[in-house]
Amino acid sequence: MTQNFDHEFMGFGRVPSKCSVKICKNDGETLICFKDLGIGTSVTNASEQLAKEIVDMFDLNPTNCRFFETYNNEEIDEVIYTWYYSRGKWEAKDPEWKPSEYGTIHLFTSNF
Repeated sequence: MTQNFDHEFMGFGRVPSKCSVKICKNDGETLICFKDLGIGTSVTNASEQLAKEIVDMFDLNPTNCRFFETYNNEEIDEVIYTWYYSRGKWEAKDPEWKPSEYGTIHLFTSNF
């Protein structure tokens, strides 16, 4: 299963913002990629917020998800969060970025 959609969110300073999201199911895990569109707050600066919003929107367990971001489809970084569960909601904290492995890039660059 693959889903592609534009996601509108309220960025820093209540600035209307938008990014593209691609979600792929792959071997029991969910791969989620945020593509920056240059509209409002960047996907890097809104990283924890975006991850939480998508987890909530699709009722996902983030421990079964991998998160990525890109600005140009040529370079994709994996974002690793520390997840906390509190009051029935997941919270993403302390993001760390690292270059994505080659195989994952192909999952996101086709038709993105």
